[in-house]
Amino acid sequence: EVVVLGVMDNRMLAGTRGEVKSIDNKRGRERGLVQDNEDMSIEDMVREERRTKGQAGGEGMRAAERIAKDVKFDDDLEYMDDNANKLAKRVQKSEINLKNAAVGEFQKMNKILDSCQLCHHEDRNQPPVAPLISLGTRVYLTLPTEPELSEGGGVIVPIQHRTNLLECDDDEWEEIRNFMKSLTRMYHDQGRDVVFYENAASPHRKMHAAMQVVPLPYSLGETAPAFFKEAILSSDEEWTQHKKLIDTAARAREGMGKSAFRRSIAKEMPYFHAWFSLDGGLGHIVEDSNRWPKGDLFAREIIGGMLDIEPDVIKRQGRWNRVDKRLDGFRARWRKFDWTRVLTDG
Repeated sequence: EVVVLGVMDNRMLAGTRGEVKSIDNKRGRERGLVQDNEDMSIEDMVREERRTKGQAGGEGMRAAERIAKDVKFDDDLEYMDDNANKLAKRVQKSEINLKNAAVGEFQKMNKILDSCQLCHHEDRNQPPVAPLISLGTRVYLTLPTEPELSEGGGVIVPIQHRTNLLECDDDEWEEIRNFMKSLTRMYHDQGRDVVFYENAASPHRKMHAAMQVVPLPYSLGETAPAFFKEAILSSDEEWTQHKKLIDTAARAREGMGKSAFRRSIAKEMPYFHAWFSLDGGLGHIVEDSNRWPKGDLFAREIIGGMLDIEPDVIKRQGRWNRVDKRLDGFRARWRKFDWTRVLTDG
């Protein structure tokens, strides 16, 4: 019996375990899906598993997808024996479909990059739409969109388009921490505390990663962890596969130090994380991003409730503008603490 590797000619597939099903589209008639027969030998299955191991669309991934779509799935031998044919049914995408998917993903990413308000397009000498306050070598500081929940906040942004901050390398994180240190000093000088947070709950949208910076009165800064903890524990679905609360602050104290956040959450996961100190805070894995509050609404509702802000202000999430009336005032307060002056003055 001939083992089919990928998409082959119809004549080669005749009498083997695979059959090409043609599809009609706007380009005409093409070879489409390859649907496998169910009478594969054990040797064929082993060979197929080795060939597709670790690949997108491989046997392991297809099995996981079938199980995920089977609402009646039960992890016991009796169920698997009764439903062996259904669980073993295998449908692979043809080479042309995979190529079309790759082209579609590339075009989607280009569209996202072109419309991103935080991207710095160096090839076109085009700065981000968000107003630049300080520019490091890999990270910059900008203002949050209006309306702000607390006056004088900021946003720390990697120059390169990252899906989340966990994708940033060591050099980027060194600059992120420099901004966190300098902003903390500035707010302490004003008699205020500060909370940093990242909402990376929708990685499929490929949004530009950013860390939001929100100054708070000292009294609220002390109670902020309790507010966020309560909100996280009551969020998302009642039954979750992951621990609802990831205490990165405790892990930092227990020896992980500044790497606590980066070692506690996988970069592939959708998540939310708030920092109450330089090294850590509280994190949460988002099980269903469709049920998670849109945009920054989760954090805005928590902070807005702490500051007793009107609901209509909390729900309004604006867009950036290069010309911002807050820019001069922030720069004047920030100049004394701006660590990037070492780069420019040098």
